[in-house]
Amino acid sequence: MWRSQASSPKSARDIRGTKAALLVSIHDVSPLTLENSQRAVEVALDAGVPIEAMTILVIPRHEDRISIDEHPTTCAWLRGLAERGAQLVMHGYTHRMAGRRYSPAGLFWSYGFARGQGELFNCTAAETQRRLTCGRDVLDRAGLSVAATGFVPPAWLLSRQARSVVDAAGFRFHEVLGGIVADSRLLARRLIGWGSLNAVEANVTCWWADIQRRREPVDTRLAIHPADMVRARTVASIRRALDSLVTRMTVLSYRDYLVG
Repeated sequence: MWRSQASSPKSARDIRGTKAALLVSIHDVSPLTLENSQRAVEVALDAGVPIEAMTILVIPRHEDRISIDEHPTTCAWLRGLAERGAQLVMHGYTHRMAGRRYSPAGLFWSYGFARGQGELFNCTAAETQRRLTCGRDVLDRAGLSVAATGFVPPAWLLSRQARSVVDAAGFRFHEVLGGIVADSRLLARRLIGWGSLNAVEANVTCWWADIQRRREPVDTRLAIHPADMVRARTVASIRRALDSLVTRMTVLSYRDYLVG
């Protein structure tokens, strides 16, 4: 089992006692989302989430438009977060899905759920390997190689071939829609997240998040996206969820959660 970079040798169980864990992640961080990513971090901090308990998901080459190593401002901000204890995690390569899926299930997941952003949902093994290698290379050049120790595929989606490649890629963990995969276990299966593409999606996901935050606490992933920051109602829902859960649960990064 891998160890936290923090100096304390305590396990997650020692840290949280009998409380369930709350795992707060900021998704889709890149030069294209920098301002709203920074705001998302501030919203979490204001709600009592310690910076060392945040997991930051970094896109190496967002939308195939700009590599993160080509944007010193984003790199400096991320390195600063890491120095303060935040965990950085690799989040795909471009985030944009390659190819098309025409089956009913494929159409639902790739366009209804992921909005064409499930990068590895349609990938062959060779293409998945290429993207992982390219993503790691970008992070190395950016001085953010620590992010490549874990992996979260965009929209949490993997094709069968992509899953095999990710399983064998040497990541300490990866995440799918159903939970965090580590040491052949599926952990923290409950997920709270928001959709902000349109008003209907925002309203429905805010309603669902309000239901989820009132449930009996269990280990829970709470995912915040930069796009959530453009809707006042969604930001208010995120604040309500954090205000409710931070006091009832132990907030941990993925790194510290998996130590124990």
